[in-house]
Amino acid sequence: MKVLLTIEGGFAKTIFEGDKKVVTDFLEGFQHARKMNLESPEVIGVLKTMSEKIDYVHWAAGALSAIENNKGKLEVVE
Repeated sequence: MKVLLTIEGGFAKTIFEGDKKVVTDFLEGFQHARKMNLESPEVIGVLKTMSEKIDYVHWAAGALSAIENNKGKLEVVE
């Protein structure tokens, strides 16, 4: 499965790929970060540390991706 980010003008880029479980984890982290203001250096540091831990790697990657890509719409394709 792929997670695409579509921005204005219809341009889309793949921001994540994996099986259903890891895509779900990624999307949960992404959506959580979009709801919150997580752009402080401290939060980014914690998320980077989490992204190195196997249990949270995809969730943290999603949260970091949301911070980096604060505009656009997600689409999941198989």
